[in-house]
Amino acid sequence: MNHSDKYKTQFSIAEGMLKNFKDLPKLSIHELSERCYVSPSSMTRFVRQIGFSSYKEFRQRCKESFTIDIDYSRTVTKAEGEDILPIYRSYSDNVKDNIQYNFEHVDYDQMSRISEWIYEASEVVYLGLEFATILGQHYQIKMAECNKYVQLPINHNDQINTIRNLSKKSVVIIASVEGSYFFINEDIIKELKKKEVKIIAITMEHNLKRLRDVDDIILCNKYNSETEGRISLLHILELLLMNYFINYK
Repeated sequence: MNHSDKYKTQFSIAEGMLKNFKDLPKLSIHELSERCYVSPSSMTRFVRQIGFSSYKEFRQRCKESFTIDIDYSRTVTKAEGEDILPIYRSYSDNVKDNIQYNFEHVDYDQMSRISEWIYEASEVVYLGLEFATILGQHYQIKMAECNKYVQLPINHNDQINTIRNLSKKSVVIIASVEGSYFFINEDIIKELKKKEVKIIAITMEHNLKRLRDVDDIILCNKYNSETEGRISLLHILELLLMNYFINYK
C-alpha cells in the first residue's frame, strides 16, 4: 500500500484486503476478488507473490494469526479502563529495564567486530518480520549515509531470492526479538547455511537450537510480554549504527 502505484492491480488487492481485514479468514477467493475488484487469477498471483503457495494456504494462515491479542499478556487482554495506568507504569518500567539490560550486556569488542564484518562485506542484508522490518528501513537509511548499502527485502520471495544471489563475503543481519523469524523461515535459514555467509542474530532468545549456526548473537532485552522488545531492538540498532559511524565515518 505504501510503495505501490495506486492504479496497479496489486494496490487494489492490498487495499481490499486491508478494508476487509477481519473477514479474510472466512472469504472465498471469489468473494475476496469481488471486494477487491479483480479476477480470482489476479488474487492467486498476488498471494503467491507475497509468499503463499495458494489462496487456501493464505486463508489458513489468516485464521491462525489475525489477532492483536498475541502481542499482549493476559494482564492487558483482560484489562478494563481503570487498569490502564498500572499497565502503562509496568510497561514503561520494563522498557527502562530492557535498555539498562542492553547497556549492561553490550560487548564492545563484539560491536566493533560486527562493524568490521559489515564494512568489509561485499553485500549486507537485513532480515526481519513486521516491526523489525520497519526498523530495518531506518537502519538502511542511516547505513546509506555511512556509504554502506544494506539490502532490505520485504516479502518472503524477495528474501529467499536475495539470499540465493549472495556471495560468501556477505553479512546477513536477522532481527527477531523472540526468535520467531528462525521458526517461520526455515527455508531461508537453510539457504543461508549453504551460502556460508556470516549471520548475525539480534534476539533475546539466545539459547534456541535454531541459532546454533549463526556467527554472532547480540542480546536484546529481557522483557517482551507487552511488546517492550520493540523499543530495545531500536536501541540495539542505534548502538550498532553509532559503532559503525565512529569506526568508519
